[in-house]
Amino acid sequence: MSPATDPLRAKLSALRTTTSIDDVRAAAVAPNGILVAAAAKRIATGGPFAALVDELPAAFERLLDKPVKRDPTCAGKIAIARTLYDLERWDPLFAVGARYVQLEPAYGKPVDTAGELRAICGFAHAHFVRPDALDVLAELLADSDLQTRIAAGRALGDNGTDGAAALLRFKLLTGDGDPDVLAACCESLLSIQKDDAIELAARLLAGNDQRAEVCAVALGASRLPAGVAPLVAYCDSVLPDTRRRVAYLALALTRAEPATARLCEVIATGDDADALAAAGALSTFRDVPAVCDQVRAAARRQPPKLRAKLDALMAA
Repeated sequence: MSPATDPLRAKLSALRTTTSIDDVRAAAVAPNGILVAAAAKRIATGGPFAALVDELPAAFERLLDKPVKRDPTCAGKIAIARTLYDLERWDPLFAVGARYVQLEPAYGKPVDTAGELRAICGFAHAHFVRPDALDVLAELLADSDLQTRIAAGRALGDNGTDGAAALLRFKLLTGDGDPDVLAACCESLLSIQKDDAIELAARLLAGNDQRAEVCAVALGASRLPAGVAPLVAYCDSVLPDTRRRVAYLALALTRAEPATARLCEVIATGDDADALAAAGALSTFRDVPAVCDQVRAAARRQPPKLRAKLDALMAA
């Protein structure tokens, strides 16, 4: 069947441009997750379609029946949850979605396609300040799905409570198989506790491992003045590859004058590899005239060939 005569594609195409509330309502109540997803996206745009938001919880419930057949990849349920979240509407379906697993056939073992749904529902618990938010997010922080764990780490930052900080500390200390999860947790902990999280960050940096690397970047991005000293110490303690690849970037991200001065000293006196790495880290801010001036002034202390490479980094 050609795309032009495929009934589902024709309906989806019509939904993108229709001005009829009845057309969108018909899609929202359809036993087809793809059509429901398209309807939810139109409802999310607001205007006259926003009146159909009350149709979505029942549509979610229908898609829980024979879900692999009716809603493969959880497309409809994910779109419903996202639309309700965006329209600031709490619904009990978020509690269902936070623990929902949908195993679908795949090569080898079945694949769980509900990770994104759990992630959205976890964010909803934090956003709507639900009393069980920490319980839900604690479970999601241990989820088998990578994106769900990352979302849980970020949602705990949105929660912003002492309990959220405790969960984040626990995760950082016990670790995770993926650095992106640790990065999300470290960023969230620093956003909640700020200077009170520096001591833990310094201890993690001393590990000189992958966790230390993501912690260094998160600490630099937090731009906490108290984070500069631990990052300088980290820079002095790590192997050359880590120093050039991670530590210089973390120092640059602080945007603190002592950190910039340290990097400019490396540019002025370091060997080619270190000078270029330090300049590369500061080139993130090449659109800031003061930073460019400092880097170029430091580069003038190097031989002409290296100086040309350093200047090119700031002009790129």
